[in-house]
Amino acid sequence: MSRLDRIQGILRWGCAAMLLATVATQVLAQADPPARVGLLNYREGSVAFSPLGDSEWMDVPPNRPLTQGDRLWADRGSRAEVHAGAIAIRLDGQTHVAILALDDRVTRLSVPHGAVQVRLRELLDGDNLQLDTPNLSFRAVQAGEYRLDVDSAGGTTRVTVHSGTGVAYGENGQTLALGGGQQVVFRGRALVQVNAQEAPPQDGFDRWASDRDRREDQSISARYVPREVTGYQELDSHGRWSRDAALGPVWTPHQDDPGWAPFRFGRWDSVAPWGWTWLDDAPWGFATSHYGRWAVIAERWAWVPGRMPARPVYAPALVAFAGNAGASGNVRLATGRLGVAWFALGPGEPWQPAFGASPVYVSTVNRNMAAVEPATGASAHRRTEAITAVTLDDFQPGWPIRGKLQRLAPGEVARSQAVAPPPHSGRPGPPPLPELQLARIVAPRPAPAVAAAPPAAAQQQPVTITSEQVQVALGAQQNERARREEAARAVAQAQAQREQAQREQARRAVQAQLAREKAHKQRVAAQREAALREAQRRAQVEREQAQARAERQARAQQQAKLQRDAMKQEQARRAAQLQARAQADARTQAEAKAQAEADAQARHDAQVRRALALANADMQARREAQERRDAQARRDERERLEQQRRQLQAPFTAPWPQQQPVPLPRDRRS
Repeated sequence: MSRLDRIQGILRWGCAAMLLATVATQVLAQADPPARVGLLNYREGSVAFSPLGDSEWMDVPPNRPLTQGDRLWADRGSRAEVHAGAIAIRLDGQTHVAILALDDRVTRLSVPHGAVQVRLRELLDGDNLQLDTPNLSFRAVQAGEYRLDVDSAGGTTRVTVHSGTGVAYGENGQTLALGGGQQVVFRGRALVQVNAQEAPPQDGFDRWASDRDRREDQSISARYVPREVTGYQELDSHGRWSRDAALGPVWTPHQDDPGWAPFRFGRWDSVAPWGWTWLDDAPWGFATSHYGRWAVIAERWAWVPGRMPARPVYAPALVAFAGNAGASGNVRLATGRLGVAWFALGPGEPWQPAFGASPVYVSTVNRNMAAVEPATGASAHRRTEAITAVTLDDFQPGWPIRGKLQRLAPGEVARSQAVAPPPHSGRPGPPPLPELQLARIVAPRPAPAVAAAPPAAAQQQPVTITSEQVQVALGAQQNERARREEAARAVAQAQAQREQAQREQARRAVQAQLAREKAHKQRVAAQREAALREAQRRAQVEREQAQARAERQARAQQQAKLQRDAMKQEQARRAAQLQARAQADARTQAEAKAQAEADAQARHDAQVRRALALANADMQARREAQERRDAQARRDERERLEQQRRQLQAPFTAPWPQQQPVPLPRDRRS
């Protein structure tokens, strides 16, 4: 057995418990999709995308959620920024990143090639941020800013910790803790240090990332929604925030199109593991499509985030589908065809997923969505203009909805009810668990055909972390934490003794002060009692005088009130007469208008029936003329074929001509 085989056996046994725990966790949570997704919210230059289960590369669709199994490639001279909740992931040029795991607790990325900068705002107990490269695996221990530069051709990985603390793991169990301001270059897969320095200078990529951080820190929308709402940054420059008395903070987009409504301009796509997912065309449409609710306030659409938890749960599309066509669950369009209709959910309307999910998942998505009406408007779900409908043929994954809108048949809105969305190819299952094994260089994938793809050297297998490496690092951290806690307890005990002595001294001083204050209060109370008796006497006199004045004023007010009541009664009588006359006029006008509309409708129906009768008669005449022409053409064709047949048979049926003897010349007769 070779040394490599022995190492692989040890790692497999050491990772068995970790693998079983991971499998059990995923099996229990398989019914619920991830609560957090990523979003490519900013790019410079060319950025290619390869979704789960696809070997080709393409341009990233607008507002397409990024999840486990997706890959990104930033081409030369390009840069990209991905937000997964409050985590900012930035890619420099010629960088390949694959998402190995992404949910509200675990963020694991593979960086085969290029430079990646990650800003982690918070790291709670149970959270995990891990970056895997061909040389090592890096895990963040605290919130901070981390950068990894991977040179696949040179076989090195440079780890830079701008702030925070992290641990680098090698292939054979090596670990190295790195703190803020440290930069180390590793070669190979055993944490062999090539170079190390403190407080490295910033380059263009660092300055660009710092500028993006400043923009994010100055976001106005972060005052109204948690930073875990993916895509909230785009709300700043595309709308304004206000406050509704009933709904709280609301956001109104800069949208002047009278035909615009939420979930109307975009496309539906099937994204694993949710299924039907809405991809909005607007640059700000991600947060408003997957979090919160919509309402109409002062005749304008407004997004209502509600009182979100610190970590809200992502939903593929917060809409409800409407249907009233029997078991198919479709709607009848004005053209007579069947279609698909949906509308944005309003405050108080619960969202129901079209896939299997636990009650905890559904209740978390619908949490704090109070069933209240806006203070100045109507809820979105009570307005017919909020419904968007297309034909069944136009409801396809990836097809844009713009330009394909349809009107519903009359009365269809009143008859419709909430139904399940149309079926699709099925909810793709989650990708398989990554195998815990020794990292190795694998053969490059075939070159993509759609967009610029990473080179073959940028698609190497990263180093993975074993459970023993994690336990060693955690044990060292726990020992250091225990030592610091013991020192802190000693300092706290000495401080408590000093505070006890100070409290006793303060208690004696307070008792002496209380005695002095008691004597002073007794003297003041006696003086106050005398002043109070004098004040009561004067108050009695003033009350008697005030009572007399009040009686005189009451009599005057009573007389004035009687006069005002008489005037009001006269005005009310005249107003009632005017109102009765106006109501009679209004009823007369309404009856005349209704009669006119009925007559106009009857005339229109008669004209339509006459037009249909003329059209049917003309169509019948044309059909008969065409049939006569076709019959004549068939007869002519048969005659022509018969004539050709006769002409062809004529040489064979005619008698064969007899040959006459040829006369010989005179000189040959002899």
